[in-house]
Amino acid sequence: MPKPYLFILLFCFIADKSFAQSPFSTSDSVDINNINARILVHGDMSWDPVSQIAACEFPKGSGKHINFASSLWMSGYDAGGQLHIAAQTYRQHGNDYWPGPLGVSDTLSYATSQDWAKIWKVSRNDISNFLSLSTHTIANTPQTILNWPAKGNTHAAGNSGASLTITTDMAPFIDLNGNGTYEPLAGEYPDIKGDQALWWVFSDKGSTHNETNGRPLGVEVQSMAYAYNRGTLIDNVVYYDYKIINRSTNSYSGMRIGLWDDVDLGYYNDDYIGYDSTHRMGVAYNGTSDDGLLASPSHPHNSYGKNIPVVGMTMIVAPGDVGTSYAPAGSFINYTNGYDPPTVDTEYNNYLHAKSKDGRHYIHDTTDIDFMGIPSGPDVDFVFTGDPGDTNQWSECSKRDNPGDRRFILTTGDFSLSAGGSQHFVLALVTTDPDTMNGCGSVTFDSIKIVADTAWAVYHNPPPPNSVNNIELAAAISIYPNPAHDLPYIEHVYEPQNEAFITVYNSIGQTIAVAIDKAQTKDKIDISKLVPGAYYLLYRSGNIQRGMSFIKN
Repeated sequence: MPKPYLFILLFCFIADKSFAQSPFSTSDSVDINNINARILVHGDMSWDPVSQIAACEFPKGSGKHINFASSLWMSGYDAGGQLHIAAQTYRQHGNDYWPGPLGVSDTLSYATSQDWAKIWKVSRNDISNFLSLSTHTIANTPQTILNWPAKGNTHAAGNSGASLTITTDMAPFIDLNGNGTYEPLAGEYPDIKGDQALWWVFSDKGSTHNETNGRPLGVEVQSMAYAYNRGTLIDNVVYYDYKIINRSTNSYSGMRIGLWDDVDLGYYNDDYIGYDSTHRMGVAYNGTSDDGLLASPSHPHNSYGKNIPVVGMTMIVAPGDVGTSYAPAGSFINYTNGYDPPTVDTEYNNYLHAKSKDGRHYIHDTTDIDFMGIPSGPDVDFVFTGDPGDTNQWSECSKRDNPGDRRFILTTGDFSLSAGGSQHFVLALVTTDPDTMNGCGSVTFDSIKIVADTAWAVYHNPPPPNSVNNIELAAAISIYPNPAHDLPYIEHVYEPQNEAFITVYNSIGQTIAVAIDKAQTKDKIDISKLVPGAYYLLYRSGNIQRGMSFIKN
């Protein structure tokens, strides 16, 4: 059911749309692994603004959700010191972001937004099936590949099949002939990350800019959400990859990008939040040992009960990163439903700079979660930086706050963005499996850090594609017994003209050395020295490729 305070705001917004063009309801989901995470074309995520319910389900099919709504906030100052800003919350005030790219005039019309109000979804299997074809025609090319919104694609199609003319770099693709034009009938295909990817584009200078009512930045955000399905911890991760392009004539200083997140963990009104600096990660966990027990009536249908996950949003790529040297985040602060929601541009900007909406800096306050009382501690840019498993560290558990309906804002540090310049920004949604030890009183951040480690490692060292090039022959490849202790077999089709290559990877994508005893139709691998856990195996022989996961017990 919708949250009461939010329902009132949305009701007011829906009751009078005369001041604005209607937003688009187009959405799709990353749903290939354990998480079913909603994406919307206006740049917001994880919720359904029509039904006002959460749409970030975990475990997939359970009817329970680990997030309610999230979106990008960003702000900066032009050469004259004027603030420019873009943000989104629940659309109750309007929309700062609209689907579609900015044109040469640095504007986005409603008609163009309507054509671009689409999310393009492609899986690695779509691409593998496409590559298995000897020739490519309009009839046998999957629509997801044929209509991909890439530069020069004469078949590009948007919302309701609208024809798109694309003359600038847009959705990424494999350019086989190097001519800079996407030609699917020549065998070119989307260049996606993960085993399933969604691509969409939105901008902050469209029909309205009435969420913040500030000056727009004139930025275009080319976005890819993706995930892996490998039977390992990476199945508890969804990536959000953004290319933020400054299409304006302004060069901005003091620029920040932030993630605003209403991170409802099951039942919305008994959550705590915290910050882990080692992963630039905002974390949400349950404020009690029984999610939903405090509800009236207790335990609504979407509550986790005593088996609760811990969820985080980790900033994997941010401005200032150089190689393996990662810049610190700029700030991590919070507010609670019903207290101090921002309403104008300066208030949103204050939250991006670790200030309350009236401009007071956040403090190390041990008495008031909302920082509304008399300051009693030093200024801080990050709140609740301790592990809740240690009562001597600063957490909501140690502070004994009343659990509630939290929002947090996680930001980058300040940077400059020149006119025509771009910035890469990558987030990952990570979650632990539900467990009885994940409520306040017993929870630590150890498990969520392990999932975040996996997300970071896989991002920087992606595993090989989990795909096949010869579907029929690859389907005959299997590994057994699974789980196995020492010597599992790989059964396959005998191909005398090809030498088979077998590679084993661990859960974070690192190659693992194993001894392999090859035979004509059955290979034996020695996993006796591996530590117990989940592994991934890639079998390649000629045009056959098959990825399989297995368990060492």
